[in-house]
Amino acid sequence: MAPYVFAELQKVKGEGQYPEYEDVLKAVQDAAYARASEIWEGYEPGGLMPGARQYGIGPLRKNDMAGNTTDSTPSGTYTFTKAITATGWQDIFNYTVRDNMIHAFAGFAITDQTLRIRQLRVEIGDKRFPVWDIQEAQLFNKFALIFKEDEAKELIANPQERVLIRIEAESTGNQRVVPIGLSLFRTANLVLTEV
Repeated sequence: MAPYVFAELQKVKGEGQYPEYEDVLKAVQDAAYARASEIWEGYEPGGLMPGARQYGIGPLRKNDMAGNTTDSTPSGTYTFTKAITATGWQDIFNYTVRDNMIHAFAGFAITDQTLRIRQLRVEIGDKRFPVWDIQEAQLFNKFALIFKEDEAKELIANPQERVLIRIEAESTGNQRVVPIGLSLFRTANLVLTEV
């Protein structure tokens, strides 16, 4: 049994059409909150604009996944559209989570009609997850790969932890790979800057 499921993107986005997605996202959120409680003792969830002794919750932002970052500014400009210039294994995300942030992954959306990826692999810190064959997704137009609840709870990156996501490409061209999940931030100014 695969640790993930495929779903047509429009069904994932439509309310009530794919309730399993909501369950997975809730499980990831709960696991991320538990991790935040361990790391940021005495802090609690505070929504989009956290108050004192609260941490904020938002989407995974492309510039926060731009490479090695500092406390204040991500390095460079980034996009979720990757130019695949050769076949074979290559990085699509290789970054260090900013200090005072936590990243939690529930899956990935491939928003292109053409799938150029055969396999996907994730590393968070010193944890290497199995290679996932996603060729079956070619049956879908645009799709999301959603991790099952137990697996998704493991895909959480702590502050200053390295995240490496690699693909095996079977053809060249552009591929838009959008992470599905959430970012927790202890300092609001980390997400107020237009980068």
